[in-house]
Amino acid sequence: MMGEEKRKRSISLPSIDILLDDKPGWPFLKSATLGTPQVHKWHTRKVSVVNWVMSLPERFPNHHQQNLNYETSSIKKQVKDILTENKKWFNYNVLQKSTSNFSQDNLIGKGGCSKVYRGILEDGKGIAVKILKSSTKEAMKDFVHEINIISSLSHQNISPLLGVCVQNNDLISVYNLSTIGSLEETLHGKQKGKHVLSWRERFKIAIGLAEAIDYLHNRCSKPVIHRDVKTSNVILTDELQPQLSDFGLSMWRPTTSSQYSIQTDVVGTFGYLAPEYFMYGKVSDKVDVYALGVVLLELISGRNPISPQNPRGQESLIMWAKPLIENGNLKGLLDPEVTDIYDESQFQRMVLAASHCLTRSATHRPNIKQILRLLRDENEVGKWIMEEEEIEDCFDDEVYPDSSAELHFSVAMLEVEDDESASVSSMERSTNNSLFSSSCSSREPLCF
Repeated sequence: MMGEEKRKRSISLPSIDILLDDKPGWPFLKSATLGTPQVHKWHTRKVSVVNWVMSLPERFPNHHQQNLNYETSSIKKQVKDILTENKKWFNYNVLQKSTSNFSQDNLIGKGGCSKVYRGILEDGKGIAVKILKSSTKEAMKDFVHEINIISSLSHQNISPLLGVCVQNNDLISVYNLSTIGSLEETLHGKQKGKHVLSWRERFKIAIGLAEAIDYLHNRCSKPVIHRDVKTSNVILTDELQPQLSDFGLSMWRPTTSSQYSIQTDVVGTFGYLAPEYFMYGKVSDKVDVYALGVVLLELISGRNPISPQNPRGQESLIMWAKPLIENGNLKGLLDPEVTDIYDESQFQRMVLAASHCLTRSATHRPNIKQILRLLRDENEVGKWIMEEEEIEDCFDDEVYPDSSAELHFSVAMLEVEDDESASVSSMERSTNNSLFSSSCSSREPLCF
């Protein structure tokens, strides 16, 4: 019988004629466990070796699930050790019920590996439920890191964490739900009847966001670098109070004397990345200052950070604004939708703050305290100009002979192949009104 079987089996590359019975499996394991010889009905099927091997059942089908259960238990313990009495451990069934079983109708935000759902608790409170679906150790580690950071923060301009839930491979964090949405949608959304921000409201948002960043850098118990400051991560309350959200990419500020660290994986959102980070991987609290400058320009102009539809050379908001500022045409920056009477001194200070935030050299770029003082008090303007004149000729090792903003932008745009991918100012685009924006917490590097 064995001789006959061998004659039936012929080998060819890259395919193999394999004798299979009605239930494919591990042949050697099966033949070893058969107690008595049995007659099988054999037939041949021509399949590739790879496909045949991939079709075989797992040798240890429960091994992965056992590891997952162990990791989940470990994550629960770590998160419970982090959370204080002010934070709540949510029951999965409660969150499931509040979101109508995480229905598509309640999906309000979507990222590379996370989704955000609108939920209503039994007491009528609205919540935003962010679910990170991943079974990797790295994702679980990042989830604990994010919870550790955000649970240590308490500021009126930072979206508070209400609680968490860990269920199998669902890593869930819960936040307040905004009925208005993000700053990105309010500024750039196309929905009918949207609220057009007045100048007074825009300036209030600028001050509030700068205060949030100042708190992270200087006034919380352990300084934090957000690394993903952008309009889609600024949630607006019913009173149009800005709240910085999504700390999936945040990190503790380096405590070394250099005050910056080198990161091999560049994470964040194209259009908001500081040159020293995008080009050289250098991270300090100045990357948040740079991103704030982009947000300030968005508030002033109402334009997206990247707009491929614009004329060549003006796709970048920064490159579009730069000649207007240099030529003194500040009024050309103002959003045409701002029709109310605006405060001239506020406008000039906000433009000046944005331009200084966007200084290419991190060494010359001001810190958030200086930016906040500039936004708050027009008397700082004269002092600021004098300080700038004093350091104008200061040597800076971050400025290279062949380095320019245009060059950095050109390099970044090399891999942008379609309008849709470039016009989205955040890496994730919401399906409805994004009331809470999320990033993938697996920290995958951006590729340009």
